[in-house]
Amino acid sequence: MERCDQESGLKQVDIPDYIEYLPVKECNKCQASLLDSEPVKYIERQVFEPGRPGEFEVTAHRAEVKICTCGCRNQAEFPEGVTAAAQYGSATQAMAVYLNQYHFLPFKRVSEYFNTLYKMSVSAGTVANFVARTYENLASTEEVIRDALRESSVAGADETGMRAEGSLHWLHVMRDEQWTLYYLSEKRGREAMDTMGILLTFAGVLVHDHWKSYFAYAATHVLCNAHHLRELLGVVDRDSNQLALRLMKLLRLSWHYCKGFKTIGMLQMPSVVCERIEKIYDRLLQRALMKEVVYMEKQREELKRKKVKNTKAYNLFKRLTEFKAETLRFMSDFTIPFDNNGSERDVRMAKLKQKISGCFRSADGGSMFARIRSYLSSARKQGMDIYQSLHRAVRNYCNMPLLSAE
Repeated sequence: MERCDQESGLKQVDIPDYIEYLPVKECNKCQASLLDSEPVKYIERQVFEPGRPGEFEVTAHRAEVKICTCGCRNQAEFPEGVTAAAQYGSATQAMAVYLNQYHFLPFKRVSEYFNTLYKMSVSAGTVANFVARTYENLASTEEVIRDALRESSVAGADETGMRAEGSLHWLHVMRDEQWTLYYLSEKRGREAMDTMGILLTFAGVLVHDHWKSYFAYAATHVLCNAHHLRELLGVVDRDSNQLALRLMKLLRLSWHYCKGFKTIGMLQMPSVVCERIEKIYDRLLQRALMKEVVYMEKQREELKRKKVKNTKAYNLFKRLTEFKAETLRFMSDFTIPFDNNGSERDVRMAKLKQKISGCFRSADGGSMFARIRSYLSSARKQGMDIYQSLHRAVRNYCNMPLLSAE
């Protein structure tokens, strides 16, 4: 059978694989039955979908046109989404968006995939249109995610640099165990966070890595102890500082205790244990700070300067002292995580995207990526099938809450 010409675009075929007849049952004007009337013509629209390897399938939808005795011309309705004489179906669109947005294949390679496996002439521009349409369909879903995160009791936040339009942009993420929202901006600080539209009214626990802009918001702040452990390890490796090593062991032991008490149904660590850990924490930091002060004073005398730059170790120990409550808050409430690794996992895919398919040529492409990935990440966290979720999105059936099946 004749197939579509790759150079001239998508055209109807002479012999489709499947035919679905759409009948006219009654007159739209007088409601008289037209079941026994003969159609005066058929209007056909064809939908192209992947089939077996090396082939694609065409389904022809033939809508009857009948003339009633009252003179009214009646045409059967086509299925939702079937709007063109020849078009790609929702499965093709979902597969293209899946390969581009979830596996980060560039538009051209997605086009080659369809051409190689199914002999379908899906151009790179067509794939881009599929992505843009999915982005538009998910506008209301993005608002549902944003509203859900505003009401979250414990959420994490992070950001990472991404190239867009030849310059450095920032991909911001807000997330919890059920929802993820990405937002691409030229800014890293509060201006971008305000525009993201969550933190201004967020009143829960916010876990982050001590980026100063987060402290401008009226949330209960928790600092990532994975960052603290890495910084303490740096002090140990650089200075052989045994006090930093003991602080590392104390933080790890505290989290180990928390997990143990949690397994027996407790909601927080016993106050006696908390007080003991806090005393050791205070004592270690006091000694560590004093040691750094003595070292800096010695440096000042040797260099004969009035002031020397604070060491990295001093700045770290001072921060851990000043933000003791934010560092140890996980002990008083077991719903609070020890670290912000969840946010780092959610933001890691941005780096993977850059490695595979490079940066965004435009900010619009970055915005599309952020919204679609927000939807896919939330769907995955809620146990939904990724491909089926995208299939719903391209058909505009994805309205939440939740990402439930049709």
